[in-house]
Amino acid sequence: MRIVLSMTLLMCFLLMIGCQAPLEPFYTDNEPIVIEMKQSNLRILQLTDVHLTYGIDYNDRATYRAIETLVLSEDWDLVVFTGDMVMSPLASPLFNRLVRLMESLETHWTFILGNHDRDYHSAEQLLSITQETTYLQFKVGPDFEDDSAGNFKITFTQNDEPFYHLYFLDTKSETDHPERTSDYDFLSEAQVAWYEAFVQEDTVDHLVFMHTPLIQFELVENYTGHFGEPVHPQGLDTWFFETALTYGRTRGIFVGHDHENDFSFMLEGVLLAYGRFTGLNAYGSLEIGGRVIEISEDKVLNTYILPLSEVAP
Repeated sequence: MRIVLSMTLLMCFLLMIGCQAPLEPFYTDNEPIVIEMKQSNLRILQLTDVHLTYGIDYNDRATYRAIETLVLSEDWDLVVFTGDMVMSPLASPLFNRLVRLMESLETHWTFILGNHDRDYHSAEQLLSITQETTYLQFKVGPDFEDDSAGNFKITFTQNDEPFYHLYFLDTKSETDHPERTSDYDFLSEAQVAWYEAFVQEDTVDHLVFMHTPLIQFELVENYTGHFGEPVHPQGLDTWFFETALTYGRTRGIFVGHDHENDFSFMLEGVLLAYGRFTGLNAYGSLEIGGRVIEISEDKVLNTYILPLSEVAP
């Protein structure tokens, strides 16, 4: 009984902390992050929907171990978390533990926030945890006055020349916009314009990462992988996909959010793909794991699901 009471009081205390006024935003410059590739091909591991909840329970402890196993399974150029890393009043210490784990693995990594990351804490509160890091490749990006935090570009180079670009966009949380078609927020026109300003000057191709799928994911057909639940897309189409098609440089858009889906399909020459959810406290019947994304030396995109059992000892 004392243990239950103590845990209840702790949860209430941390909930009050999470509801405090947000810190002052710390938006950054707009310069791309540049990373020199390790080999002739680019290898990325996408993890998503980790949903750390309690920290001391079996599922979360096993999730931390699973992340470590997946990350150490190969020498990745980058590990990407596509949102919903935490879903808890304990989000701050749980996210801090995840940051420290990733830093201990000494590999380049990054993330974008999902809707549940903001359930109890502001983006500013969570991002303040990341300030003293070495391997994290992340920028808050410019202030679009749309509550987004984490719009940035990474350029991978080979012999100091651009090889491939990655774009990261924050799909935020929920919205009450009168024209919305779902409760989920969406990329603002300012975010799309930011993306377009970069892409129209690009000389090499790129991939895009976000948490909540675009509405175009509902057009799924001839897919590979699991399609186990309806697509829960962004609440409004602000012409991101059409903008991407205009410049012909977008080769893939990778998302999370819907845990029973890990399907991918081609739409007008662009690969639309879900990652495999990675957290044992997340809903879903699929085995946890990740998605491997490869760009070959001649710029060909290949991707596949990596279940934990394929790399776990």
